[in-house]
Amino acid sequence: MTENIPSRRWKLEQTKKFLQNADLKGANLEGAELQWAELSGADMRGANLKKIYLSEAKIDRADLSDADLSDANLSGADLNKSNLGGANLQHAYLRRADLRGANLSGTNLTKANLRECALFKTWLKKADCSEANLQNIKGAQAHMQDSVFKRAKLEGADLSGARLDGVNFEDAGLQTANLSRANLKGANLNQADLRGANLRYVVGLTKEQIELAQIDKRTLLPDYLKIKWASETQYEIIDNKG
Repeated sequence: MTENIPSRRWKLEQTKKFLQNADLKGANLEGAELQWAELSGADMRGANLKKIYLSEAKIDRADLSDADLSDANLSGADLNKSNLGGANLQHAYLRRADLRGANLSGTNLTKANLRECALFKTWLKKADCSEANLQNIKGAQAHMQDSVFKRAKLEGADLSGARLDGVNFEDAGLQTANLSRANLKGANLNQADLRGANLRYVVGLTKEQIELAQIDKRTLLPDYLKIKWASETQYEIIDNKG
């Protein structure tokens, strides 16, 4: 007899400490309660994980590509080196999750909460992070090329050495963010709030990009871009590059 979905979900909830390398490909686990579950190396490709509760779960090196994790709770979860490529994480709660070395390329992270997440060397290419909360993330050396961060909250984010070429930061809040040594070639900084941000030693930043953004006297720019302040809000940029 084919096992019904409620029975399978119930069994998983009862045995959540023993799910390493589990085959959950395409499973319907919507709303399952799997806090502190041991899911290292699990195959959850294309699974329905809407509203699942995976707070503090160990999900490192797992495959969640193309899974639906909308409205899921992954706060404090260990997703180190997991594959979430193409997954739907809209409205997901991932605060303080460990995503170091994980693949989030092509994901939908609109309005997701990734505040204080570890994103060191994470792959986040061509992802939609519109209106997401990424305040105080640790995203040094992350690969974020061509991703969208429109109206996202990135205050205090560490993006030092990150690949941000082609990124859309329109209307994003980047106050006091650390972008030192990041690549900003072709990035859209229209109305991006860079007050107090560190842009020292960045690559690919132009005078035209800065003129579209919001800066103040605390904003640190690369040496080739000199600012002459006429007032607290009026300034002239002199490009000494080359």
